[in-house]
Amino acid sequence: MYKVMIVDNEPNIRNGLRYVIDWEKNDFIISDLAKNGRDALEKLEKNPPDLIITDIKMPGMDGLELIRFIREELQDDQMKFIILSGYDEFDYAREAMKYNVRAYLLKPIDEEELIGALEIIKKDLARGNPYEYFYHERREKLCEKFTEIKEFDNLIAVIEQNSNEAGEIVEEIIAYFNEVSLHPRIIKIHLDNFIIKLSTILNNMGGSIDNIIKDYSFFKTTISSMDISELKKELLDFVADSMNYIEELKKNCGLINKVLLYINDNYGENLRLKDLAEKFYINTAYLGQLFKKETGSSFSRYLNEIRIEKAKELLRRTDLHIYQIAERVGYGNSDYFIIKFKEFEGCTPLEYKMKF
Repeated sequence: MYKVMIVDNEPNIRNGLRYVIDWEKNDFIISDLAKNGRDALEKLEKNPPDLIITDIKMPGMDGLELIRFIREELQDDQMKFIILSGYDEFDYAREAMKYNVRAYLLKPIDEEELIGALEIIKKDLARGNPYEYFYHERREKLCEKFTEIKEFDNLIAVIEQNSNEAGEIVEEIIAYFNEVSLHPRIIKIHLDNFIIKLSTILNNMGGSIDNIIKDYSFFKTTISSMDISELKKELLDFVADSMNYIEELKKNCGLINKVLLYINDNYGENLRLKDLAEKFYINTAYLGQLFKKETGSSFSRYLNEIRIEKAKELLRRTDLHIYQIAERVGYGNSDYFIIKFKEFEGCTPLEYKMKF
């Protein structure tokens, strides 16, 4: 079982999350509760969790400060985070996403979105992120001087751009290894450092380095067991696979345009994020994150905005009753429609209609 700490200043949310899903069925247990970031830091020192689910805004130390402290001050790259926030806090939450937060969920928590996010995190935890191992005590274990090789940064850039210069840069890197007779352990560090940087890029695009690294022996073995020509061939193949994978991930951005068109054509139906994920063959939690990243809005808020705009058109141009308009734009309950309309427009549908 993986341990979860819940951090929220609202007791009903802090305690209520215990019961929103069957945690054990999903291979997690609630190991601790904390009322803010400072309280969380004190508790994780004694009982460190595998995952922290934190509200983004809290008095004292808020969620963003907590995440930043764990990443920068504690230098913990392994801790997993899920952010909880309200509708108006996305810009604030987006700041935290640069710390490799795995999911961003709106309150009230949707059970299926939470389970989907846990599935992603569970896979991360099972893999254990072995390519980050060498950071710890690296300087104590190696007597040789380690300096960054700028060509690896160039290689990262051309992989992102899908440039045909990649092969030339790999040639330069291998030539440098040969020229200075670099120790195999130092070569391995350079390669692992390269893998980590590339992994961060892929994670931010919703991908995973594990989808391409598993077939390559330079990741799994010591470099001393490989001939330099073998290393060159593997690195060239790996770079080609990485560029192809990034191109596939970029296509997912076009997927959101298809999702938006579908919403605009079917806003009157009972649309759920889970149904759209199934329709477009994508994980529910990832679709939610991708949707926010591309539109700046959550799926549910975007859908409500579309429905309210369509309702306004009907209010201006027709004599339909309020309940009829509610049904046409996708609200099965007219009372709920009135609540959402007032939330977005600051007045009731009837008050809006009286203006025209």
